[in-house]
Amino acid sequence: MQQKNNQEKYWQTLLCKFAALLVIFSGVRLLFFCSNYKIFSNEPPWRIFKAFLVGIRFDLATIATFNLPVWGFWSLPLKLRSWKIFNAIATGWFLVANFLALLVNIIDAKYFSFTFKRMSGEIFGESVLLTEDPSIYVHMLVEYWYIVLGGLMLIYALFLVAFKFNLTNKTDKIRKRDFAYSFVSIIVLIVCVRGGLQCKPLKPVDANIYAPNAQTVCLVNNSAFNIFHTRKKVNLPPYNYFVDDDEKLSKISPRHGPGKFCDTCADFQGKNVFIIILESFSAEYIGALDREFKESSDITFTPFLDSIIEKSYIFDGFANGTISIEGLTSMLLSIPPLFDSLYITSAYSENTVNSLASILKEDGYKTLFFYGGKRNACNFGGIVGKAQFDKYYCQHDYDGPSSDISGWGVYDEEFFRFVARQMDKIKEPFFSVLFSLSSHHPFLYPQRLHGKFPKGNEKLQELIAYTDYSLKKFFEIIEQMDWYKNTLFVLVADHIACPHQRYYKNTLGGYSIPIIFFDPNGKLIGKSSEVAQQIDIMPSILDLVGSKHNYFSFGSSLFDQSAPRFAISHKDGIYQLITKDFVCKFDGRNVIGLYQRSDFLLQNNLAKDPKFFVEKENLQDFTKTFLQHYGKSIKNNAMIVAD
Repeated sequence: MQQKNNQEKYWQTLLCKFAALLVIFSGVRLLFFCSNYKIFSNEPPWRIFKAFLVGIRFDLATIATFNLPVWGFWSLPLKLRSWKIFNAIATGWFLVANFLALLVNIIDAKYFSFTFKRMSGEIFGESVLLTEDPSIYVHMLVEYWYIVLGGLMLIYALFLVAFKFNLTNKTDKIRKRDFAYSFVSIIVLIVCVRGGLQCKPLKPVDANIYAPNAQTVCLVNNSAFNIFHTRKKVNLPPYNYFVDDDEKLSKISPRHGPGKFCDTCADFQGKNVFIIILESFSAEYIGALDREFKESSDITFTPFLDSIIEKSYIFDGFANGTISIEGLTSMLLSIPPLFDSLYITSAYSENTVNSLASILKEDGYKTLFFYGGKRNACNFGGIVGKAQFDKYYCQHDYDGPSSDISGWGVYDEEFFRFVARQMDKIKEPFFSVLFSLSSHHPFLYPQRLHGKFPKGNEKLQELIAYTDYSLKKFFEIIEQMDWYKNTLFVLVADHIACPHQRYYKNTLGGYSIPIIFFDPNGKLIGKSSEVAQQIDIMPSILDLVGSKHNYFSFGSSLFDQSAPRFAISHKDGIYQLITKDFVCKFDGRNVIGLYQRSDFLLQNNLAKDPKFFVEKENLQDFTKTFLQHYGKSIKNNAMIVAD
């Protein structure tokens, strides 16, 4: 009887051990929800509750995957499972594996608010988390103390589960019933690893299927599960939708020749080009943009940028990615981020490519890149080198006092002054890129200016106001310089951050950024209702300045009236195509979402509505065509067009 009781207790303890672990993983999902509650503030409680329930399935798959060796070992009907040495090893695995799985979820509870996607295998090549100054981490630990506290409580609970449910017993005999228990346990393990009984094992992209709606996909998913399944995804999918001679493929092409598509292009031939990339400048916080989507029509943190917009030509702008390096790759190389690895750190990073800088160099331009942070922060050094800039100025080159430097880099106002001094020494024509810095975590700016700028719902908004102030001071300086009137300025954001209003929390407004062409002579003024994306910036500039070279670009000139106007992005395994009238979501095989642009909260999915069958098929074919060009060009290293 004692033998029987010991065995029953063993299996009860094993069940309790993993049940308690499941509760801990639900706890880390709660931590994620609380840290990002503003994103879900407009979701009804039933959707949040359902997301937590569905998330259990992803947690079970994560637990089974990370605990595969120990679960299997503890389930085997062998005497050695009662030996202390083997149990010590198994317990060690249990602790380490689950600690790592919990840790990435705890970190992602806040990191998600910067990238708007769960961590994936790309973190092994992305330097933001892994190679920054230790002072940044200290600052984050202090600022996000509540996440640290919650995380420590969950890790403490993990240690209790590891040692409280002790599976060591003194069994000398294995009963026939144990074989039945073991068989059932192994079957349950296999089902959990697969994520259920469906034909194909559960994958991160399936969160889009099981989540109550698109907004709650991130809540359903599990960061450790996401990283595990994307850790080796450095290769592009096949994208073989059409035969090579299909006429659909001829409708768009990434190979471009020199051309002139607008009457005003002649006014800009041979002019200097200056791109100013504004860190995290969502259209939400720019008063002059997207007023119809704003819950408060007078909201603005950018009075100077608003005044520039009134004298500029602006577009319905969208980012192609969600982090800075993706924005840079899109703008400088015209390559959008459409697979589960950063292009600059992927297996294709050694491909031969052209860039906006390399092409303008052939036209006689001096090319310069300015960034106030460390040289290879966010992999900037790699992309600047790949784009073949002549000179890269960063924090190391700054010659001002140390008080001008924060924990992240040189404050925008001071670094912008440094840029102005350097630019006045450069021989024309030049192509320069200035990437702002201060409107990025840890959101620091000079103490002497504290209290000067409006405070919004997010700390970021105050820093956007500071960068706008710095931009004003910068323009006040360069307006006095000889080259100013002979320069075309392009002002654009790298991505959005910290959305607050409903439109900017979904996958449409979540990519809405400024794309502004400013001519100090006033020869380029107006507003286009056409969709523009970051990969269109390179061909548009080459068009305006009259470049005489053929080039490769996945975008097209915004001044080419015959080119299709769209914006494409990729997130959580779903491709999103935005046009003037529709938003289309494609999972690689089928359209799973179709929305009218007037449905700006994306609430009415028309994918199964027969009235929109033609529109759905056309958008699906266009997306497939684009992806096939994209995949074949990158995989075959065919990204150069000879003159």
